[in-house]
Amino acid sequence: MDNSPNSTSSNPIRNIFLVGMPAVGKTHWGSKIAKEYKLPFIDLDVYIAEQEQASISALFAMYGEQGFREREQKYLKKIIHKATATTIVACGGGTSSYNDNMDLMKAAGVVIYLEADIAWLLNNLQKSNEVRPLLNNRGDLAVYLQDLLNKRKKLYEQAHHILQSKDISLSTFAKIISHA
Repeated sequence: MDNSPNSTSSNPIRNIFLVGMPAVGKTHWGSKIAKEYKLPFIDLDVYIAEQEQASISALFAMYGEQGFREREQKYLKKIIHKATATTIVACGGGTSSYNDNMDLMKAAGVVIYLEADIAWLLNNLQKSNEVRPLLNNRGDLAVYLQDLLNKRKKLYEQAHHILQSKDISLSTFAKIISHA
């Protein structure tokens, strides 16, 4: 497929969106894939923070989750509309679960759900210094994550591809990238 900006093809640019729970590895794999295939990479949370000139935690504090989700959708649409080449986009854990974001992503590209069990997520969270507003001050983090996963799983599973995080390697993405 010709993904050049001047393409006369009726097919839009096919971005690759990584979705899944917090700490599943969306940013990690997104940056690795982008580097390997020489594609642009956007971490949606980083992009939002840069555009809003405030941290994600500050945005949650100022606007609440609903206000943040409205901004998140605005910037997701902006990324989709401004894409001039296939771009790897690491979405926030809740991006696909709000508004019609999953439909937007599916229409604009390929959605890959990185799936992991709660133990995997907890292990990654313990290794990370990243501040995650939805996970702050939770009593039993494992119970909270399981509840969150139960709420989001059906939407995540609407992705074009489901990959088990513990089994992923760069070669896992080769076929997907070649058809994007």
